[in-house]
Amino acid sequence: MSSAQAKKEKEMAQRRAQEKKAAEFAKQEAMAMLKSQVQQKVPFGVDPKSVLCVLFRDGKCPRGAKCKFSHDMDVGKKATKKDLYTDDRKQKEADTMDNWDEEKLRSVITSKHGNAQTTTDKVCKFFIEAVENEKYGWFWVCPNGGNECKYRHSLPEGFVLKTKEQKRLEKMALENQPKITLEEFIETERHKLPKTGLTPVTIESFNKWKLDNKIKKENDKKKEKTKLTGREIFEQKFLNKTFNQDEEDEGEDAFDMSEFKKALEPEDENIKDYGDGSNVTFEMLKAKDEEKSLEKIPEDAPVDVPEQKTQSAQPEQEEEKPEKVEQEQINPEVVETSA
Repeated sequence: MSSAQAKKEKEMAQRRAQEKKAAEFAKQEAMAMLKSQVQQKVPFGVDPKSVLCVLFRDGKCPRGAKCKFSHDMDVGKKATKKDLYTDDRKQKEADTMDNWDEEKLRSVITSKHGNAQTTTDKVCKFFIEAVENEKYGWFWVCPNGGNECKYRHSLPEGFVLKTKEQKRLEKMALENQPKITLEEFIETERHKLPKTGLTPVTIESFNKWKLDNKIKKENDKKKEKTKLTGREIFEQKFLNKTFNQDEEDEGEDAFDMSEFKKALEPEDENIKDYGDGSNVTFEMLKAKDEEKSLEKIPEDAPVDVPEQKTQSAQPEQEEEKPEKVEQEQINPEVVETSA
C-alpha cells in the first residue's frame, strides 16, 4: 500500500466520524424541540396561583417553589377569589378584541358567559356578527335579551378567527372579480330565450300589462274582502263539473241532512220543479185555503150559512100544508055528490 492511498483512507475515516457526530447532534436537537413544552398562558384577570402548573402535573417542572403557577393538585377544586383591592374595569376597556388571538377569544367567552343553560344548540347570530366585525368585548351585550338569550354564545367547532390581513386580501379579491352591469345581465338572459313564440316588449304593451295587472290586483283584494253569498257557494261546489264528492267526504266534519229534509217535505209536496229551477209552480189546495180562512174567523162570530138553509126550507113546508087542507075540504063534497 502506498502512502497516498493510506492518506486517502485516513481522510475518509475522519469525514465519516464527523458526519456521524453531526447526525447525532441534529437528532438530539430534534428530540429537545419535541420535548419542549408550550408556554402556559393564563386568561386575563386570573391569578396564576389558581392554575395548576402543567410541567408539575407531568413531573418535569424545573422551577420548583419559584414557579408562578400552583403546584397543588387540588387547586382546580378550590373557588377563585376576586381581588377586592383592584379595579379591573379600565384594564378590560383597554383590552379590546383587536389584540386577541383565537385562544384568547375563547377564554374570554368562557369567563364572560360561563356554562349558561340554553334551550338549543344553535349559535346566536348577533354573537357571530360581533366576533366577525370585531365588536365583541367585555362590555358587549347581546341585542337578543342580553344574558337571557336562549341561543349559545360560544364559538362553533371549526371556527377560525380571521386576521386583518386575511380580511383585507379577501376584500381585494372580491373587488378584483369581474363585475357585470344590470344591462349586460338582462342582455345575456334575453339571448337565452327562444327565438319564436314570444311577444316583444314595447312601451305600449308594457303600460297595458301594467294597467291590467293593477286592475287584477284590486279585483282580487275586493274579492277577498267581500263574503260569498249562498248562491255563489252553491255554484262553486255543486254546479262545478270538476267538483269531486269524495273530497267532500274526506273531511272530519259531516252533517246529517235527513232531519232537515223531513221537515221540508210537507211544505214542498205541492211544489213542482221542471229540472232547471227556472219554472217553479205552486198548486195550493182549496182545503188548505178554507182551513186558513176558518182560522182567521173568530169563534164568537155568528154563522150565517145554516140560518139561510132553515129559512129557505120553512116556506116550502108552509106551502105544502094548505094544499092538504084543500084536499080534505074537497073530498067530502065529492062524496056527497056521488051519493
